Amino acid sequence: MSIKSSLGTINNQIRTYYREPLWGWGFRLAISVTFPLVFGWLTGMQEQAEWAAIAAESIAFVELQGNVGQRFRLLISAMLLSLLFCAMGSLIGNVMALQLVGLFLVGLLSGLFKNLGERGMGLALSVYITFIITCNYPVSNMHELAHRIRWMSYGGLWTVLVGLGSFLFIRSGKPYRSTIANIWHSLSELAQAVGKGLDMQSPRSTARDIFLKEKEVRAAINTSLTLFEETAEMVNQKEKTKYALTHSRKLASIIGFQIIQLSEKAEELLRVQSDKSTGLLLYSIFRSIAQIGERMQLYVLSIKEEERVLVVSRINRMRVLNEQLLEQARQFNEQEEQIAHKIYSLTERIARLVERSMEFLAGNEERRVFRSYSLTQTLNILHPSYFVNNLKQLLNPDSLTTRYSIRIGISVLAAGILALWLFPDHGYWLTFTAIIVSQPYFGATLKKGIERSLGTIVGVVIGTGILALPFPAVARLLLVFFSSIFLIYFLRKQYSISAVFITLMLVGLLSIEPHFNIGLLTTRIVCTVIGAALAIIAGFLLLPVWDKEWLPKYMAEALQINFKYFQNTFYREENKSTWTKMKRLSESKNANAFDSLLRYMQEPGLEKRKKYAATYYMLTHNIRITRELNNYNGEDELSETKIPIREKEKFIQLLNQCDDLFRENARKYKNKGNEYIDENMLKVFPTEGFVTNLPTQQQFVFMEKILIELKAIHASLVGNVPESIPAVR
Repeated sequence: MSIKSSLGTINNQIRTYYREPLWGWGFRLAISVTFPLVFGWLTGMQEQAEWAAIAAESIAFVELQGNVGQRFRLLISAMLLSLLFCAMGSLIGNVMALQLVGLFLVGLLSGLFKNLGERGMGLALSVYITFIITCNYPVSNMHELAHRIRWMSYGGLWTVLVGLGSFLFIRSGKPYRSTIANIWHSLSELAQAVGKGLDMQSPRSTARDIFLKEKEVRAAINTSLTLFEETAEMVNQKEKTKYALTHSRKLASIIGFQIIQLSEKAEELLRVQSDKSTGLLLYSIFRSIAQIGERMQLYVLSIKEEERVLVVSRINRMRVLNEQLLEQARQFNEQEEQIAHKIYSLTERIARLVERSMEFLAGNEERRVFRSYSLTQTLNILHPSYFVNNLKQLLNPDSLTTRYSIRIGISVLAAGILALWLFPDHGYWLTFTAIIVSQPYFGATLKKGIERSLGTIVGVVIGTGILALPFPAVARLLLVFFSSIFLIYFLRKQYSISAVFITLMLVGLLSIEPHFNIGLLTTRIVCTVIGAALAIIAGFLLLPVWDKEWLPKYMAEALQINFKYFQNTFYREENKSTWTKMKRLSESKNANAFDSLLRYMQEPGLEKRKKYAATYYMLTHNIRITRELNNYNGEDELSETKIPIREKEKFIQLLNQCDDLFRENARKYKNKGNEYIDENMLKVFPTEGFVTNLPTQQQFVFMEKILIELKAIHASLVGNVPESIPAVR
């Protein structure tokens, strides 16, 4: 079997593993929402069942992430929020002024939920779906309110039970292992990207393409850290499963920068040794690393012996190729042979890291969730401290999130006024659209507004047509069930298609007496277009977040965190952070700056962008500094035999030059108008001196590269760069 066909087979297996949770979420939503509707159809209690289905929808829309405790808390939080805002919307819907105030507060709160990350956006749905619908159908007395809340509670409890059934029978460590498996998958794609074109049969990946793959690795690691916050240094060895998983994640993270370093050495070898057979051999090594990543993903997910054997076979193949490179290197000159030996060393190091990761993972038995938790642990899941911490995080006064929240609040308030004025019966489509389309950045809001409008128009037309078919009650149930599944499936793949299925589900769910009504169809379409337009206009006029203003802040953070990384590595100080933590922070700040620059390139005003060419080049060099600091620290941790250099004074001089340049670059950037540069950064000096440990020759080279990159940033600050940014475009 060829390498290409073998990878294709593995990718098919991986898609099976990853599709199941996505389909599972879709089926959970479909079952949760459809069952109450079926109950209402069979018993004739359609109105009551409608409220149960609305509660089920608002809760099941929350994606369950993390361990059993996190998932259960998400379900309970979503249910409580739905009941709270059901009561609120039902009571104030009769008073126009209170209704408008409520819409503003709900919009504001939905924006603040962004502070909680992805799980927060799901909880925001529980708030605004319930509030907007109940506000449109208020109650006239407390008896009606109690009746509605009771049926909403039934729908909520049913959805919680369905949610529990979706994860109680999985193995306790699988959620954690899934996030680590995703890291291995991103490492595989990184290896494929950096190895592309080494066989001289296809164009090489650009620096931008490679950085985007690095970002995917960083994003996968951050996702795992968000859900499972313990790092390798924080976990006690007695917690065997957690200890194994945290170390496996750390090793996967280290392999990421090893792949980058290996690619740089491969490029260096091909510059001096352009023989086609050498390129083909290097290409095969990178393909082997990619295959190891894919197989490790499967092994981490399944912990099956047969998958472990396949990983070992891929490692052995990589070692055979590595030995062939070493054999071929005997025909090279001295310089080429040294580079080949370094490639051999890096490849062998990756092999050992993978083997070490498998050692950590092997032999850790994991029981099913329902058997893994004692009574005390189960009761502790709902400890008040979790909800208090989430509340503090929710109310975090982050300026960008606050702007976004106020903008949503004003957009929804304006949508509510228009809805009451123009569409008193079905105006909730307008407020729904305004709140869904609003995004933190103008470009994202514009894109989502267009996709949402087109998707809704198509969905309304198709949904209304389906409900006009014979047996509308059956058609409605089928419409809700299948649209629930497919809207989740396309939610992350293609939002424009997902918008069609979201609309189809809402059309089915909110049509208690389904019949064709051209006026209602037109109202829904017009409301959607107006709601999207409101969100877009608000994103442009109300507290807009323009990256031309925020890009300097992100750039300052990226430059400063690298300096802190440098200080953490070389200053003789107490209470240092682990180098892997500094690596993570530096890479995240670089990614933030890169994303901001890309968003800026999509903003209006093309003629103003030339002055930001220097920013792009500064960022490029800053990313390389992070890589070299990673390489330096990785070499210090991973090398078994360390042969220190003897030129101690020269190395200390090199450190002083780098230290001075970090500070000088920050000073120049501040003088050029960047107010986000921390004044304290300019005043921090190595008062206790630098570390006295002598580096290896390779580490000395890494430091020389850092000095080169710092000089390049200095040149960017004085204007010695091109006036365009072709690589970003």
